[in-house]
Amino acid sequence: MHTLSDLLKNFFTHKDFLLPANEIAGTMFTPLHMVFAVISLAAVIFCALIVSKKNEKTIRAVFFVLWVLICVLEVTKIVWETVSGASVNVEVTGILPLYPCSVFMYAMPLAIFGHGKIRYMGCGYVCSLGLLGGSINFVYPATILGSYSCISFAGFHTFFYHGAMVFCAIVMLKSGYHSYKKAKKPTDLLLPAVPALAMSIVANAVNFSPIGSDYMFFKLSSFFFAPIGAALPTALCVAIVYILYLIIHALPYLPFYFKNKKASAL
Repeated sequence: MHTLSDLLKNFFTHKDFLLPANEIAGTMFTPLHMVFAVISLAAVIFCALIVSKKNEKTIRAVFFVLWVLICVLEVTKIVWETVSGASVNVEVTGILPLYPCSVFMYAMPLAIFGHGKIRYMGCGYVCSLGLLGGSINFVYPATILGSYSCISFAGFHTFFYHGAMVFCAIVMLKSGYHSYKKAKKPTDLLLPAVPALAMSIVANAVNFSPIGSDYMFFKLSSFFFAPIGAALPTALCVAIVYILYLIIHALPYLPFYFKNKKASAL
């Protein structure tokens, strides 16, 4: 399945009925994937730079429309994955929106409708872990392009979703809607992590229920984390991941926090 015609013909075909990934154009690290990723990222950055020049009312409207679209697409993807395979099956161990990048859907309302610290929390996630996770997906969309082509419904969804994350972060930072420079107190380093920490409660409730899973990677038992999870006690894995989430969210703010602290001491 290497022609554009073949890819379009199988655009909505579930992975249960597709050829092996190495026989499909546009899967992980193939030339088509890399070209598609570069063009998509360039388009995201271009659009973000244009929107960042608009006033805040327009920016909030764009954020709202984008948030509605990603929520609708997320529900559509879950339903499609459930009913279009070889059997109708809700794969609760992996299909629930409880991944680090899933926080984007829950953080954006805070960024759009919130004020003060609430808005800071939402924007803080988007401009830290959200920006990192969205950017990584263009290079390593392992959960999707391990089975699907980038020219597929699943491929389109992952690039659109993560592209929206990068888009919103760039617009926020470029327009002044949010700024790392606002970090002046220790709590300003912690607030960006609040949306992810809140979702971690639900994620771990599922992880340690009879369902069992590795949502938000707390057990370090999936993907390239698996060897780490196999070598360490589960409790230690959970503690390490919590610490990493705190660090990742705070990291972009730290230089400005120390700069502001130094300035206030003068």
